[in-house]
Amino acid sequence: MGSKKTLILLGSIVFLLYVPFLGNAFVSDDIQGIVQQVPTWTWLRALGWPSFIHLNVLLQYLLSLLFGLVPWPFRLLNILVHTGSVVLVYLLVTRISQHPRIGFVAALVFAVHPLVIESVTWISGGVYSLYSLFFLFSLYLYILASKKHWLYVGSLVSFLLSLCTSEKAISLVFVFIVYEWFFGTLKQQWKKLIPFFVLSSSLILFYGLRIGERMHALATTSYQPIAGLYNPFVQIPIAVSSYLSLFVFPTGLTLYHSELSFAWWDFLLRVLVTLGFVGCTIYTFVKRKAIGFWLCWFFIALVPMLTPFKVGWIVAERYVYLGLIGLCAVGGILFDVVMHRKRWYVPAVLVGCLAIMFFCTQTVRRNSEWRNEDTLWVATAKTSPSHPATWNNMGDVYARHGDQQQAARMFLKAIALNPQYADAYHNLGASYLRMRKFPEAKQRYAQALSMYPALWQSYRDLAVIAYEEHDVQMAKTYLGQALQFVPNDPILLKLQSLMQ
Repeated sequence: MGSKKTLILLGSIVFLLYVPFLGNAFVSDDIQGIVQQVPTWTWLRALGWPSFIHLNVLLQYLLSLLFGLVPWPFRLLNILVHTGSVVLVYLLVTRISQHPRIGFVAALVFAVHPLVIESVTWISGGVYSLYSLFFLFSLYLYILASKKHWLYVGSLVSFLLSLCTSEKAISLVFVFIVYEWFFGTLKQQWKKLIPFFVLSSSLILFYGLRIGERMHALATTSYQPIAGLYNPFVQIPIAVSSYLSLFVFPTGLTLYHSELSFAWWDFLLRVLVTLGFVGCTIYTFVKRKAIGFWLCWFFIALVPMLTPFKVGWIVAERYVYLGLIGLCAVGGILFDVVMHRKRWYVPAVLVGCLAIMFFCTQTVRRNSEWRNEDTLWVATAKTSPSHPATWNNMGDVYARHGDQQQAARMFLKAIALNPQYADAYHNLGASYLRMRKFPEAKQRYAQALSMYPALWQSYRDLAVIAYEEHDVQMAKTYLGQALQFVPNDPILLKLQSLMQ
């Protein structure tokens, strides 16, 4: 099969899997980060600090100007970005391995694997596929630039764009080093790597100085202090073993990988799997460079997500988008080895076809779970029952459908799991308000505000209750407190005019 036909086939497969779900709704962080934020942006904010260092923010703003706040243009961008990454995976793996079949298998698995869904179907997760695309293009240009200096400049620019899309790209300079170690001449080419190091080091310094702000912001949004650090001897085995398991058998996919408490024997097994994987990486680094490069790729891409600071999840599917390419390439190499043995040729083809069909089926099923907030949170409740946000979101599902009694039960479950969960207290108050249980509602709003005084929606609802109880003066007081946080909110301004 010619390379053009191969690329068309790979692109068509991506579109067949994802375009039917182009109309999926905004969900989760999409609502807070796009629907509620974009209308308040200005060109100055979009081009100025802090958004200038996040290219995806600028792209989202431009899409909102062109198409409005509808989901499909944002999701189409993610699909196109993933298609571009699949094409580059084929080109890169084929060039490095010198074998088109290995490149095709690696790109095909990457195209259809359900682990990439959070970075494609979820609009807010698109930042992971976008910075990966720029990095893949940068590496490809770097490999081609041995005698063409303008390609080297293009590689450097693309690497800068990757860094300006996400801070997660800071470790990727080491992929260039490993590439030169395995396939190039590091002693001769090290000067070419200096600009990449300078760019990465500058960003490491920048984000290192801001880690305190990041932790404070997370503490504010989660309504509880983020104290201490992850224990890397626990964090890393759980993360690495989970990603390997999800690569081979991607079931139980969830937005909240919160079920991470294991029996001693289970954790020990995860440690052994991780140590075995590290051992294989070290062995192939010395003896089998074709595989060693891609195993190193997996670790390098994953490093920014394994920091001990509690600013992220231990396991999240979007975190492994770029690292997954390394595993896909290793899979392609091993598949090619088996295919060269005549007696294993037919079984290998059958197993390979079954694996691709399984991945495609899981991708379609998981994409359907992202169709809207109701389907997403119902699916999440089955896989992540220990996370408080799961039940807060399920409460929203029941509230939207008018079942306030069941919604209140869900919010109480969220509070039981996290007694400092201000959002859950507010939402519980809102359910009581809709049931016209004013004393209970006021109690819950007061609890929410004691934990998070900037939760202006609680002041708004307290103003409504006071007005319903004919205490206009108290209603105006609550309304004034809400307006201190959002002075231009149209709903608050309308309520203010009604109370004049």
